[in-house]
Amino acid sequence: MTEHLLPIGEFARMCRLSTKQLRHYDQLGLLVPAEVDATTGYRYYSPAQARRALAIALLRKLDVPLAEIAVALEDERVLGTHLSRVEAEIEHRRRTARALSRLLQDGLLRQEVTLAREPARRLVVARTTCAPDEIGPAIGQCVQSVAPVSGPLWGLFPLDLDATRIAVAAGVETDAPGTDVETLPAGLVAMTTHVGPYEDLTLAYQGLFAWIYERGHRPTGLGREAYLAGPATSAPEQLVTRIVIPLEQSRE
Repeated sequence: MTEHLLPIGEFARMCRLSTKQLRHYDQLGLLVPAEVDATTGYRYYSPAQARRALAIALLRKLDVPLAEIAVALEDERVLGTHLSRVEAEIEHRRRTARALSRLLQDGLLRQEVTLAREPARRLVVARTTCAPDEIGPAIGQCVQSVAPVSGPLWGLFPLDLDATRIAVAAGVETDAPGTDVETLPAGLVAMTTHVGPYEDLTLAYQGLFAWIYERGHRPTGLGREAYLAGPATSAPEQLVTRIVIPLEQSRE
């Protein structure tokens, strides 16, 4: 036995891991002991392996699946993808916290709302289903499927978020024939334009629906968002989103 190797218990203690975790990492080939006693099967680790052990532990805390950790440790591009995801999640939480502070300090928004006749639109769309709290990432995936486009992208959502999973879509207007097309009928709509992060959209929606209900209108159909300035070209504070809610033929 090489003297500088550490028994599994001491190595686990040093790396703030459990021996159960180390055995599991060994079974997966993520962190193989430097030496295994042929008689007892006891595992021994080199102190230099602490770097890899800690990296695995930190990646797990960042919710990187065990199946992807080995690749992430060997490929900087894969690791960078995971780190970018984490940074985006952190920034999303920061913007959400700012939206909460704004709500608590300034109260509900009073949206400038327009009542208008919306023309019929034919959108070639990409669809998916998601949980109500996963709408943002789901729409982002749909957008990637229909981009690049010359005109503004649209997001389509159910008005009610009661179901465990809901259908959402993103699309762009088209005159071309096709089967994967969503036809949005012409009709009366209430709409407002929001400038700022997507995390603030909930506040804008509340202001829009408040305006609708105060005036006795009844929403119908699919909610629509037109992304007039999206994240590909604009900073979060400069995003421009038009929210359009169709109305039943009105009490004008």
